[in-house]
Amino acid sequence: MKKTLIFILLLLAMASPALAGRAETIHHSLAVKLLPQTGRLEVEDRITLPRKLASFEFQLHDGLNPQIQQPGAMLTTQERWMNGRVPVQSYRVELPAPSHSVTILYRGIIQHPLGKLSQGYADGRNTTPGLISEQGIFLSMSSYWFPVVDGALVSFDMQLDLPDGWAAISQGRRGDPPNSWHMAKPQDDIYLIAGKYRVYEKETPVAAAQVYLRSPDPGLAEKYLNATEHYLSLYQKLLGDYPYAKFALVENFWESGYGMPSFTLLGSRVIRLPFIIHTSYPHEILHNWWGNGVYVDYSSGNWSEGLTSYLADHLIKEQQGKGADYRRNTLKSYANYVADEEDFPLKEFRGHHGQISQAIGYGKTLMFFHMLRLQLGDSLFIEGLRHFYRKNRFLVAGFEELRRSFEAVSGIRLDQEFKQWITRTGAPELKLAQASVSRNGNGYRLRAKLHQNQLGTPFKLRVPVFIQLEGEELPLQQTLAMSGKDLDIDIQLEKRPLRLSIDPRFDLFRQLDSSEQPSTLGQLFGAKKMTILLPANAPPSIRDSYQNMAQAWSKGQPDIETVWDHELERLPKNRHIWIFGDSNRFSSLFEELLKQDQYSTRQQSIALTARHPDNPELTVGLLSIHSPEAMPGMARKLPHYGRYSYVAFTGSEPKNRLKGEWQLMESALTVDLTNGEKLPPMKTPQLEPLSAGL
Repeated sequence: MKKTLIFILLLLAMASPALAGRAETIHHSLAVKLLPQTGRLEVEDRITLPRKLASFEFQLHDGLNPQIQQPGAMLTTQERWMNGRVPVQSYRVELPAPSHSVTILYRGIIQHPLGKLSQGYADGRNTTPGLISEQGIFLSMSSYWFPVVDGALVSFDMQLDLPDGWAAISQGRRGDPPNSWHMAKPQDDIYLIAGKYRVYEKETPVAAAQVYLRSPDPGLAEKYLNATEHYLSLYQKLLGDYPYAKFALVENFWESGYGMPSFTLLGSRVIRLPFIIHTSYPHEILHNWWGNGVYVDYSSGNWSEGLTSYLADHLIKEQQGKGADYRRNTLKSYANYVADEEDFPLKEFRGHHGQISQAIGYGKTLMFFHMLRLQLGDSLFIEGLRHFYRKNRFLVAGFEELRRSFEAVSGIRLDQEFKQWITRTGAPELKLAQASVSRNGNGYRLRAKLHQNQLGTPFKLRVPVFIQLEGEELPLQQTLAMSGKDLDIDIQLEKRPLRLSIDPRFDLFRQLDSSEQPSTLGQLFGAKKMTILLPANAPPSIRDSYQNMAQAWSKGQPDIETVWDHELERLPKNRHIWIFGDSNRFSSLFEELLKQDQYSTRQQSIALTARHPDNPELTVGLLSIHSPEAMPGMARKLPHYGRYSYVAFTGSEPKNRLKGEWQLMESALTVDLTNGEKLPPMKTPQLEPLSAGL
């Protein structure tokens, strides 16, 4: 669960007339009474304006019925509309004389039940724009639970009246009494989360670490408190001072993965997954620098998710010596899920709403920052990040401000790099040909041709080239500039070259060659044309379960067809294929694998993949589920294993017991220069982790 809650608010583009063109700060002094059993809240809000105004407009949930307190002041209704599932009413305040402040009373019910944010193989994610219930309370700007003035940031003091045994959390600092919160720095939202929490706390040199759990669990709390201390320290050293007084893990009353300023809101199952604490959790902590410390100018593209992924998810893998694997998986996701007609430039990415947006907005952006790091070097790249953070802390910023910071610290013009990767769709597709070696005096001359095979204008690239030399343990590394469709590689060498490899660490954002990626489940779940083959001879209960799964997976996807195995003589050659059931007449394609104990279908559910026998650009998958009881869990879980070539599950839950990728042969971007001599594998050195010098 690496997805962060993003409210797509174009703060400056939609500025109200009174505050147009200025990201000014409005202060709210809120006295809030919450009644979970009825879904009701009662609020008194003293609004302090950034300057004296005679009038201004705000928006509020249509069910909250505001009243203005000042004598002589008028409150009139304006436009009404639906913001998703929330009815919103615009109001205009007319004051008898220009004033800095106004007090508004409002009360009403906010109860928007959980609903699916997105659909697809994984059956979507639950979310709500706002909910006050006995299970818990979730309020944010998407709820319009406080007066929202377009174009303005907010600060606040909040006093809360809650039922006995309830605790609340918001951004900022907890006050005295405990159910009060104070945030003096400009924010783009006011969050109010509440429930029956057990609170754990630890002071760290950076900020207070806190854990809010819905049931006592001191062991789990201690793990998160220690992890919070570690990652706050890491990112403060890397980027600059942490911008808040605390960071809290908060257990949500539904399964979620949200990052808010100074806390994260995770579901009960999520926080108990053993790997989350060193994967998704540091990602959410880092968002307090990117997205919640420097706000995103959504009108020019969301840079925050990709940069956070690069400095959290990617950095952790890099520290484990697996950075290249992470980048290859990132490129695999783009190849699997993004078709040409569905691609969009980074400047149009707003937030996560499915696999395509994640592959572009997270993955492509991550690779852009990686390429920028390689161009500038680690020292200048880190200094550029620190410069950007210092200059834009608690301000709205975009790719343009990022470019200026990197240019300021490096002295290098980067407008072409930013324009190419942020405003353009697509990815380069590299082909290597005509590699040869000849003697040249006392040395050797290596020549080859590299071609950009994609349609359209060529990309300007800095191509990593690795050459394995006779008698050398590590390869020679060079970076070659490529600005046209073709690059003639011509390198003079003192020692005999044995092997030439283009981008073996996956440092470029590009389309992977088919030789660089094994068959995977992700290729099936990302397929635009798919045939699902059902087993006509399976037992009735299993057959019906497979048919129900096929109907669920094909719902709303007209290019997924479902047929019974006896209706076809051979596999279609122009479509990816799902073969359901080990009794399927086409399961013989996997016959040799099924003979092996680890892939046995007797006591477990399995999914295996292979290249299409008649078209290696396509993938065939076999799905065999050992009982109808395991079917719902497999349908829900399997799409989350897209990076793997094979998986096996046990039980009706089901529980994963095996996963992996088929071993790859050598990439088509790597060529043997020896005419068939037996060569040792080329040792490709990994990059030092970005944090290595801290």
